[in-house]
Amino acid sequence: MAEAVRPPRRAKAKASRTKTKEKKKYETLQREEPAEVSLPKTSRELEVPTPACEFKEDHLKVLTESQLQNDASGQNESEMFEVPLTSLTISNEESLTCDTETLKEGEVTRACVGDDAVRPKGDPGDNVGTKVEIPENFTEIEEDKLVQSGPLESTLQPAVSYIQQEMENLQVRETQNRKEGKEALSLSSKVLQNVGLQSSCEAKDIFQPPRVKKLYPQLPAEIAGDVPALVAVKSLLCNERLYPELPSQPEVVPFTKEQLKIFEPGSWLENVESYLEEFDSMAHQDRHEFHELLLNYSRCRKQLLLAEAELLALMSDCQNAKSRLWHFKEEQLSVQGICADQVKVSGYHRYQRVEMNENALGELKKLFDAKSEHLHQTLALHSYTSVLSRLQVESYIYTLLSSSALLRSIAIHQEGRASKQIDSIPSDLCQLKECISVLFMFTRRVNEDTQFHDDILLWLQKLVSVLQRVGCPGDHLFLLNHILRCPAGVSKWAVPFIQIRVLNNPSGVFHFMQSLALLMSPVKNRAEFLCHMKPSERKPSSSGPASGTWTLVDEGGEEDEDPETSWILLNEDDLVILLSQFPFHDLFQHLLGFKAKGDYLPETTRPQDMMKIFAFADSLVELLAVGLETFNRARYRQFVKRIGYMIRMTLGYVSDHWAQYVSHNQGSGLALQPYSMEKLQVEFDELFLRAVLHVLKAKRLGIWLFMSEMPYGTLSVQMLWKLFYLMHQVESGNLEKLCTALPPAECKKHLQDPEHFVNFEKCLSSMNSSEEICLLTTFAQMAQARRTNVDEDFIKIIVLEIYEVSYVTLSTRETFSKVGRELLGAITAIHPEIISVLLDRVQDTIDQVGMVSLYLFKELPLHLWRPSASEIAVIRDWLLNYNLTTVKNKLACVILEGLNWGFGEQTTLHLDQAVHAEVALMILEAYQRYLAQKPYAGLLSESMKQVSYLASIVRYGETPETSFNQWAWNLILRLKLHKNDYGLQQNCATVSFSRTVPEMTESPTFHPLLKAVKAGMPIGCYLALAMTAVGHSIEKFCAEGIPLLGILVQSRHLRTVVHVLDKILPLFYPCQYYLLKNEQFLSHLLLFLHMDSGVPQGVTQQVTHKVAQHLTGASHGDNVKLLNSMIQAHISVSTQPNEVGPVAVLEFWVQALISQHLWYREQPILFLMDHLCKTAFQLMQEDCVQKLLYQQHKNALGYHCDRSLLSSLMSWIVAGNITPSFVEGLALPTQVWFAWTVLNMESIFEEDSQLRRVVEGELVINSALTPDQALKKAQAQLKLPIVPSLQRLLIYRWAHQALVTPSDHPLLPLIWQKFFLLYLHRPGPQYGYGTQCSIKLLRISPPFALLCCSVFPHPGL
Repeated sequence: MAEAVRPPRRAKAKASRTKTKEKKKYETLQREEPAEVSLPKTSRELEVPTPACEFKEDHLKVLTESQLQNDASGQNESEMFEVPLTSLTISNEESLTCDTETLKEGEVTRACVGDDAVRPKGDPGDNVGTKVEIPENFTEIEEDKLVQSGPLESTLQPAVSYIQQEMENLQVRETQNRKEGKEALSLSSKVLQNVGLQSSCEAKDIFQPPRVKKLYPQLPAEIAGDVPALVAVKSLLCNERLYPELPSQPEVVPFTKEQLKIFEPGSWLENVESYLEEFDSMAHQDRHEFHELLLNYSRCRKQLLLAEAELLALMSDCQNAKSRLWHFKEEQLSVQGICADQVKVSGYHRYQRVEMNENALGELKKLFDAKSEHLHQTLALHSYTSVLSRLQVESYIYTLLSSSALLRSIAIHQEGRASKQIDSIPSDLCQLKECISVLFMFTRRVNEDTQFHDDILLWLQKLVSVLQRVGCPGDHLFLLNHILRCPAGVSKWAVPFIQIRVLNNPSGVFHFMQSLALLMSPVKNRAEFLCHMKPSERKPSSSGPASGTWTLVDEGGEEDEDPETSWILLNEDDLVILLSQFPFHDLFQHLLGFKAKGDYLPETTRPQDMMKIFAFADSLVELLAVGLETFNRARYRQFVKRIGYMIRMTLGYVSDHWAQYVSHNQGSGLALQPYSMEKLQVEFDELFLRAVLHVLKAKRLGIWLFMSEMPYGTLSVQMLWKLFYLMHQVESGNLEKLCTALPPAECKKHLQDPEHFVNFEKCLSSMNSSEEICLLTTFAQMAQARRTNVDEDFIKIIVLEIYEVSYVTLSTRETFSKVGRELLGAITAIHPEIISVLLDRVQDTIDQVGMVSLYLFKELPLHLWRPSASEIAVIRDWLLNYNLTTVKNKLACVILEGLNWGFGEQTTLHLDQAVHAEVALMILEAYQRYLAQKPYAGLLSESMKQVSYLASIVRYGETPETSFNQWAWNLILRLKLHKNDYGLQQNCATVSFSRTVPEMTESPTFHPLLKAVKAGMPIGCYLALAMTAVGHSIEKFCAEGIPLLGILVQSRHLRTVVHVLDKILPLFYPCQYYLLKNEQFLSHLLLFLHMDSGVPQGVTQQVTHKVAQHLTGASHGDNVKLLNSMIQAHISVSTQPNEVGPVAVLEFWVQALISQHLWYREQPILFLMDHLCKTAFQLMQEDCVQKLLYQQHKNALGYHCDRSLLSSLMSWIVAGNITPSFVEGLALPTQVWFAWTVLNMESIFEEDSQLRRVVEGELVINSALTPDQALKKAQAQLKLPIVPSLQRLLIYRWAHQALVTPSDHPLLPLIWQKFFLLYLHRPGPQYGYGTQCSIKLLRISPPFALLCCSVFPHPGL
C-alpha cells in the first residue's frame, strides 16, 4: 500500500516553485479523463478485481455530514459499489501510513483493490467507490485536512475491459434494499467527518491490496528518515465501526441453462421445427413430372404382373386339360393250353388301353390358342411398355444429372466431396431433392413387385450418393427426415444414407448434433406420410390364427401400445442401426481436444475449455434425454438402454477428462483465472445431476442398470449426498423440484433420520426385483467411487442400508441376501474399516440374522481389516461364552479365520504381534473349555480334508467338536508367535518382539498354557514351544522342549511338528551337536517319518529292500513333503549374508537322516536325501554330502570297525549276497540325484583303494583270468579287508543307472559320461596295450556281456 509522508519544512520552497506547473498538468489530465464509469452489479460468486479508489493531486475537501447524506441519497442503486479498504481506512486503534513510489511526470496512479474488497453489511450487493485527492501543497496538510467521499469517477482502461469481459460470463447479482445502502453511506460519512478531529494517532499499515503501484515519488535520501505523522484522527466511539463486517464467503452456484448457452449456443431442438418446415415444402411431390413417370412405370409393372399371372393361369389350365386328354384302362388276357407232357397250363397278360377324349382335345386346342394369343399380344405389349417406361425414368435421371457439370462429374466418377461450386448448384440441388422426395414417396407404399421396389432403391441410392457429395448439412438432414418417415424395416436399405463426419469437418459437430436431435425427437406427420400403409388398405395375405394381430404388453401385463396406431412405429432394430451411424467416438475425440495424430494432452486444457466441455456435454445429454422420453415404450426397451449407455459414456468421458484436469491443476493458483476449481466442480456436479434426473425418469425401461456404472468418483461429497437422497425419492415424483428445494446439508439430515429407512422400505416394495438390485448396486458403486477425502458417514449409511435390506428386513432378505453379500464385500474391499460398522450392527441383530451372517463375513475381505481392542473383546466373548453350536461362536471362528495373520505390503505384520499372542491364548482357553475331555488326536485332524471352517460345518456335516478342533489347529499354526517366524525366509522381515521372551510361570496370563502343558495337551505343547522361552533357548529346548515335541509326534500332529522345527532349528544350525547327539530327538524324527509313511516302525528294517519296496511303495506323506519344503527354505535363507551358510544346513540334515539304522531302505529318508543331493549339486556343495556318505560307506565295508562286525559282514558276502551299498539293487530309477551322489562317492573309494587299476592290470597281464579271479588277486595284492562284489564295480553301476534314469532327467548326460569314461579308459603303455581299450576284455564276464547287449544292441560295437 502506498505510504503518505510529510516532507520537512525545507522542501516547502521547492514545492511552491513546482505548484503552478503541476496544476497545469493536473488540469490537462482532468480534461482528458473520461466520464464516470458505471459498472453493472455482479453476483456474489464473482471474484473479479474491482477498481476501488483513485488518488489525484488536488486539495482535500471536507464534506459535512449533511453533504455526505445528500450525496448518498442522490445516488441510485446502479452507482453503488463495494466499499474497499482504501489507503485512508481508519479503525479504533490504527491510523493509516502510506508507502511512497516515484511517479513519472504527469502520471496518475490508481490503487485498485480486487478480491478482498469490503462489502457493506447493509447492502452487500452494491459497491461504494472512494476517491481521495492529494493536495498540491503537501506541507500544509495539517491545516487543510479534508476528505471527500463520492462515486467512482474513472478507472484504468485495462481494468475496465477486464471487468467487462468477466461480467459477460457471470450472472447478475440481485439488488438489495436501497435503504440499507443509504444507512451504510450515512455511517461512512459520520466516520469520515470525525477524521480531522483527532489530535494525534500512530499510523500503521492495516491492509495490503494486490498489485498496487506506489502513490508518491521516492523521497530523497536526506529526508527519508524523517517521516512525521500524516493525519491526526479522532478515536471512534464505543461499538462504532467504520465499515460493515465482511460477509461470509458467498456460495458458488451453477450456471442456468440459459447461461450455459453462452458456451454452447446451438439450439438443436428449436431447429427441428425449422428444418421440418423446409422438409415439408419439398417432401410432397404428387404433381411432379418425375412422379408421373414413376407412377406410369408402376402401372406398367402392375399390368405386366397381371399379364404374367394370367399366363400362369392359362398354363395351369392347359396342364389340367392335358391331364384329361387320354383315358387309360387296365386290361388282362387269360390263355390256357396243354404242354407236350400233357400238363394243363395257364398264363395272364396285363396291359393298358388308351382312349383319347375328344372334348378335352378341343378344349386343349382352344387353351393353346388363347395362350399363344396372350403371350404374343398382351404379355409382349406390357413387357414392352414396362421396359419403355423404365427407360423413360432412366432418361429423366440422366438428364437431371447431366444438366450440371458438377453433378455429372460426381455421378460419373463417384469422387469425393465437391471442391468447387457452380452458380446453378442451388437450383440443381432443388430438382435433385424433389426427385429424391418422389422416390421416397414410392417406398412408403405397399408394393408386392420386387422388381419395382429394387429399381426404386437403386435410383434412390444413386441420387442420394450425389446429394451427399454436393449437399450441405441441411441436405443431410433432409434425407434423415425422409428416412424417419419411411415404414418399418427402413434400416435394411437406408442406413448408408446417413453419413456423419465429425473430424476434419467444420460443420461436423453441427451435423452430428442436429441429426441426433431429429432422431431423438418425435417424428411429426409420420401417419400422414404412411397413409398408404394403413392395415385397412392392405389386402389380407393369409387367414387363420397365425394371421392375427400381436399385442405387446409390459411386465405388468398391461397393453403397452394401441394396435390401431402401432403400425406407424419404427422397429427397434431400425432405431438401433440408425443410432449406430452416429460416430460418438469421433465426437468425443473432437470434444476432448485430441490432435490429428491421436495425441491426448489434457494438461493443455484451460478453464474456459473445461466449461465449454461441460456445456456441450450438457447439451448432448439433453438430446439423449429427449430420446428417453420419446421412446418410452416397452417395444423400445433395448434402444432406450442404448441411449442410457450413451449418457453413461458421455459422463464417463467428461469425468475422466475432469479428473485429468484436476490432477494437473491441483494446488495451482487459479484465483485469477475466469473459473476457479470450485466453480468448475459445481458445474460438473450439476451436469451429473441433470443426467441422473433424466435417467431416473425412464426407470420403467430398465436403464437403471447404467446408474450403477456412473462415474461417481469425480463428484463432490455434497453432490453424492444429494444424489443418494434423490434415489430414495424416485417413487415420489417431482425430483427436479425436490433437488432444488433441499440443500445437501438437509439431504444428509433427512437420510440420518430414523424414520427414513421405513420410508425406504415402502419405496422398495413398489419396485420389481431388478430395479431393487440396480438401486442397491448403485448405492454400492457410490460408496466405492471415492478413495480419498472419503465421508465416513456417507459410506456408513450406505452399508447399513444394504445390510438392513439384505439381512434384517423380512420382506427383502430372502431375495437380496446374496446380492447384498457381494455388494458389501465390494465396498469393504475399498474401505476395510467399515467392517467394524458391520460387526457392531451384526452384534445387535445377530438373533434376527442367524446363520446368514456367517456367509456374509465369509464374503467380506477380512484380510484387509485391522480390528480394534474392543472388537477383539467382542470376538473373545462370542468364542468363550457361547457353546460351539451357537451362531455367535461360529461367527467368531469365521472372523478369526478370515483375518490376515501374515505380513502386509511393507514386510511387517498386518496385525500387531500382541494380537497374535492374545488370539493364541484365546483359542487355547476355548480348546480347554470345549475339547479338554475329548481326546481328538492328531490323526483325526491330519486326515481331515483341509477346508474352511464354514465348509466343514455346513457342507461336510462334521460334528461341532470335530470342526472346532480342525479350525483351532489350522488357525494356531497361522499365528506368528515365535521370533523366528518367517525370519529366515527370503524378503521377509523378522518379527520384532517388544520385550524378552516370557516364561510360562512368570505371568498369570500364561496360566491356561501352563495347565495345558502339564496335562499333556498337544495344542498347549505347541504354544509353549512357540511363545515361551522353551522354544527360544537352546538349553531349555534340549531339557524341556524335546519331550513336548515328542508329545506332538506321538499324538500324530505331524504338520505341527514341521512348524515347530521350522521355528527352532535355525537356533541349532551353528551348534548342531546339541541335537545330533540327542538320541531322544533323533528317535522322534524317525518316528515322525514312519508315521507319515503309514508303515509301522521297524518293519522296513526287518526285511530286504525288495520286500520293503512293496510295503512302502514310492509314495510318501504330505508332511514329509512339507518337511522337505522347510529344509529347502532353510538352505535358501542360509545363503544370504550373515547367515550360517548352506553347508551347515546340509550337514545337519544328512547326519540326522543317515544316523538311523539301515536308513537307505526308508523311502521317506531317500526322498529327503534325494532333494538334499539335488540342492547340494545346484549349490556346488556336493563335497560335504559325499564326505559324510564316504565315511559311513567305509564303515559299512569294514574299515574302522570292530572285528565282530567284520566277521558278520564276511559271512553275509560268503552266503552269496552282494556287497552292501547305499543304492540297494542295481540302480535307483526315482532317486536319481541321490544315486548320482552315492556312485560318485563310491568311485572316490574305488580310486582311493586303486582296486580298478589293479584289476585292469591283472586282466591285461593274464588274459586267461576271469574278472572274479582278477578281483581276488587285487584284494590280496592291496590287502583290502573286504572287496566289493563284481556287480558293485562302477562300470556296471553307471551303466545300470543310465538305463533306468528317465530320459528327461537333467543328470542323464552326466551319467552316460561317467560310464563312457570307464568304458573307453586306456590302461596305459606299461601293459603293452596302448591302442586297445582294456575294458573290452571284460566282456568275458557273463553279467557284463548281458549288460552290453542292452547298452550296445549293434553287434559291431
